[in-house]
Amino acid sequence: MTIRSAILVMGCACAMACGSTEEEAPAAAAPMDPAAAPAVAPAAAPVAAPAAAGAPIALAGPGFMATPVAGTAGGPTPGETMSADCIGNFPLSAQHTVTVGAAIPMLRVLVNAGPDNDTTLAVRRPDGTYACNDDSGDPANGLNPLVEILNAAPGEYQIYVGGYALGDTWASYNLTFNETAGVFPSTAAPNP
Repeated sequence: MTIRSAILVMGCACAMACGSTEEEAPAAAAPMDPAAAPAVAPAAAPVAAPAAAGAPIALAGPGFMATPVAGTAGGPTPGETMSADCIGNFPLSAQHTVTVGAAIPMLRVLVNAGPDNDTTLAVRRPDGTYACNDDSGDPANGLNPLVEILNAAPGEYQIYVGGYALGDTWASYNLTFNETAGVFPSTAAPNP
């Protein structure tokens, strides 16, 4: 059976299945010149979804490329139990673990929770100490946190995103990383 015949049979079967009431046979299709066949567009490449909280994140070293990661802020752990500098309420365990492969002169961790949420940020360094931030001074949303770690050593960094107040707990956010001073969370990561 030729392709044209197969298409003709499928078309007839479809017409009957769709309730066509025409009694007459379909007209025979004219032979098609293969050179005149329309080009078939290639299928679009799939778009990768943002990594979810808990997915491993690897930053090879200076010059890394990072994709925003989605998550949900907040939890029952008061920030001051992590470090005297940590403000807000955090989850019992880190939402994200980041592995840094080679030292990064300036590692910036940025959280954008949109204009209506006041989130906080705690980053546990490989040596067990914490770097925390509540408000970054982001001109578009000063409530977005940002932690800057100078000379970030290779190893695992645990990221905790908290809520400043009870109403901010469970806020959606986007987390990203960069090496550029002056870039704020609202420009580095999209609103959730």
